[in-house]
Amino acid sequence: MRKVPWLWGIALGCIFFSTATNHVAMSAEGEKLLIVNWDTANMWNEVLAHTWQESGPLNAAQVKAELEKIVDEHAKARVDMIVHCIFTLPWGTVAPDYQSFNRIPDQHLGYTSLYGTGPTGLQQLEDAGYDLIQVLLDRSHKDGVQFVGGLRMNDRHGGAKSQPWVLQHPEWITNDGYPDYKHQEVRDTMVAVAADTLERYDMDGIELDWMRWCHMFKRSEAVQNAPLLTDFMVKMRNVLDQAAKKRGRGELLLGVRVPQTIEECRLLGFDVKAWVQKGLVDFITPSDFSKTDFNTKTDEFTALTAGTEVKVYPAIHSVYEDYTAWPTITGEYMQLETPENYRAATKNFYAFGADGISAYNYQEHYIQELHLGDPEEWPQSFSYLTELRDPAAMAQGDRHYRYTPTSPTPGVVVKHEKIVLDRKADEPTGSVRFRMAEDLTDPNLSATLEFKVTGMAEGDEFEVALNGVEISADQFETKHVTNLPNGPDYWLYRTPLGSPPGKFGDNELRLRLTNSAGTAALVVQEIGVNAHDER
Repeated sequence: MRKVPWLWGIALGCIFFSTATNHVAMSAEGEKLLIVNWDTANMWNEVLAHTWQESGPLNAAQVKAELEKIVDEHAKARVDMIVHCIFTLPWGTVAPDYQSFNRIPDQHLGYTSLYGTGPTGLQQLEDAGYDLIQVLLDRSHKDGVQFVGGLRMNDRHGGAKSQPWVLQHPEWITNDGYPDYKHQEVRDTMVAVAADTLERYDMDGIELDWMRWCHMFKRSEAVQNAPLLTDFMVKMRNVLDQAAKKRGRGELLLGVRVPQTIEECRLLGFDVKAWVQKGLVDFITPSDFSKTDFNTKTDEFTALTAGTEVKVYPAIHSVYEDYTAWPTITGEYMQLETPENYRAATKNFYAFGADGISAYNYQEHYIQELHLGDPEEWPQSFSYLTELRDPAAMAQGDRHYRYTPTSPTPGVVVKHEKIVLDRKADEPTGSVRFRMAEDLTDPNLSATLEFKVTGMAEGDEFEVALNGVEISADQFETKHVTNLPNGPDYWLYRTPLGSPPGKFGDNELRLRLTNSAGTAALVVQEIGVNAHDER
């Protein structure tokens, strides 16, 4: 495994685990790996602030105890690996000698800018001689949990353009103001960060978060520059292997967080196939920017890793609508995924070969528990993840598949997961694909298909077909939802779902407007399948 150091910079967590030849040993036959991935502060910031507000200022020993309790809760939930982000480009770099990661003046990366302005006690922790990452790392290993350091490869949160590294080296920056990996100096910076990290900390590996924020090159140059990133990955692999040899331990892990399809990876310059074939990576996490993608093409990645030691851990996210994506029809934001959602997404992942899952920035759940629930029960939401280790046990619970637009901000392929029927077209028709790992021929399984339609007028009629089989109008239960405070009226359509027409795997829902009585386009969205096992 590899070790990782604590580098100051605002960055996002990453995930993975490993041993020299076997990836993490499962605690029970047939169980999958469970990873929780954190950005720089979300693992503990809200908890420490809440404790401070409830109990008053915390001294260093109390802060350390709170941090250790948080790690203990992961272990109690049977989390196999914690990935904690330790560095972000361009926020955290100090060019050109890379020597001052841990002690950077406050005006650049001090506590107030790195962790927010609220009281948490972290300054007291450091003043007493403790290292935040070392505390988390030591407790993780004591609890039998692997600890991997995450590197954000090109973070574009607001303010990054004004960071000293960007201002000092405009020749290394793209025309939109962020580091361009076609420059050797940019790639060398991140290699140096990884080497310094592994020198400081006895971590179990590093995950490269290419999803923050996907674009390493100018869009027009990404495909042609893919060999540069492959060469970079060779150097990263060497850094990890040298660190492992120096510490006298087995192989350190190198993981990558990439988009949910191979085509998106290709368009961004991520030659995942080459990374696997050259033995450069230990695990791959296909991930949306901020949302759980039930349609993740897990099979595209497992096809590449077949016959290798490389593992695939698709991502789940805690919110299904947030400020980075479109709101739901009702205009609501920050709606949390439910255990039923997690079961459905994970069932899809496992059905197509995933070796486990990676929960990304899971804090929204336990923040809600702290502020709206019973703090004595915190963090019960970790139990939502525990059952996902066991495919058989997980499949006994209800599943709710949700197909909504994924994050539009950073990617190259916007996946709308909706149908727009343009009344101006000669024959307004549209379709959408959705993936569902359910055997609808099972007599113990019941399921329903649902979707919402906006823009409808009295007299509109449309034809619905699933996998080429028409579903007649009288099979649908409908409900008109009106007077929403933040969104338009819509019609909810729901029908029992069997096989045929539904099927295990990828399904096609197609609608055709047969009678048009209005003017606005009809939009079919928020498609879902609810599955219930009656055994």
